[in-house]
Amino acid sequence: MSSSETKLPYGAITGKKLIMHFSAFDIDLPVIASGLRERMDVLREMDVAFAGFGTEIPANMSEQTPASVKCFFEYVGKEADPTVILKRAYHLVWSGMIDSFPDLEEWAAAKADLSNLTLAQAEVLRARKGE
Repeated sequence: MSSSETKLPYGAITGKKLIMHFSAFDIDLPVIASGLRERMDVLREMDVAFAGFGTEIPANMSEQTPASVKCFFEYVGKEADPTVILKRAYHLVWSGMIDSFPDLEEWAAAKADLSNLTLAQAEVLRARKGE
């Protein structure tokens, strides 16, 4: 860890950049997007720009090595300490994810729907292959 890097439980701040890390086993892109949308207006007011997010697939993918989801931010202001502002942004994103997370019953229904969609897509692929 360099002297200009600040470690967080699920991320790091280096200079004016914040990278948040999530395990694809635990959190998926729609949950992160929902949390960001929930807090995006506050992030803009803090001069924090959202720079994107996505899944990083490890070279040796296995059941024990999940894909990593990374979320990127940059402090674009000039008047404040970037580390202080980006720490606030980090906590805002997490609170947005929690605040926008659906009730357990809604979440279970959504997961069941996704499972049914995945099974249907697999059936289509099998039919195309002639299995």
